[in-house]
Amino acid sequence: MNMGRGEEYNPDADAGPQDNTEKEEKPEVPAEESEREIRVDRGAEEGNVELEKTVSSASEEEAGFYTGSTAGSTTGSGFSSDFSSSPGSGTGTPERDLSGRKGFFNYVNFIGPYVLIITFVFFASAFAGYAYSASFPEISERVMEEFAAQFGGILGLQPLLIMLIIFLNNAFVSLLFLVMGLLLGILPVLFVAFNGYVVGVLSQMVAEEQGMLFILLALVPHGIIELPMVFLAAGIGLRLGHQVLAALLGRPTEIKKEFKDGIRFYFRWIVPLLFVAAVIETFITPLFLGII
Repeated sequence: MNMGRGEEYNPDADAGPQDNTEKEEKPEVPAEESEREIRVDRGAEEGNVELEKTVSSASEEEAGFYTGSTAGSTTGSGFSSDFSSSPGSGTGTPERDLSGRKGFFNYVNFIGPYVLIITFVFFASAFAGYAYSASFPEISERVMEEFAAQFGGILGLQPLLIMLIIFLNNAFVSLLFLVMGLLLGILPVLFVAFNGYVVGVLSQMVAEEQGMLFILLALVPHGIIELPMVFLAAGIGLRLGHQVLAALLGRPTEIKKEFKDGIRFYFRWIVPLLFVAAVIETFITPLFLGII
């Protein structure tokens, strides 16, 4: 740089060309607007989270609906493959509550159609046996002899032993009806039909000698408890047989769970009430028969 004597140094002259373009300054945002933007952003984020939760919940409910529909196609009562059935062994399904009066009647309503079938078979067979005995008395006498040979020996025993024999016999027969129902439910129906027929034959012969009042007093006091319990056990067996048939046809069932519930109901209700019926038959029914 040549600078003559007496000349003042001008720094702007050596700086070269200057960029006179002014820098743009951002306008300051008021604090209130900044906070408002932050709140809006947070609200948007929260809204997205809620939306994701809603979508997730809806997906779960939809999945649950279809799962329930698959199981529900076999639930309810009647002749559908019910009992909250789903393919498989039913692991994880809560146990049916059989305790208390509500549990008893809920289960009875559940197997109600099967019990009605068993009840109809019994009384239809009893009516047939009664009519057959009246038409062919020689056959009826043979049935009476076989019955007396089988059970006549217990009449000379002590009352407590008689009660115990009656109770164990009825409990065993009821359990047999239940378990043998797994064979497509055929055996419980056949057993009930045979027993109904025998009762009809014996009733006709006794009524002919002692009168119908004697039959009513001999059967009603304990029969109002004993017969329903036997019908319930056979109804459970018929229900199990229906479920086995449904499984063979490829339908979803829960045979293992239903069998377990049936056994629980048997020991929880049927066995104790059969014991009560045996007590009545041994100690109370003879008192009624002594009246006439």
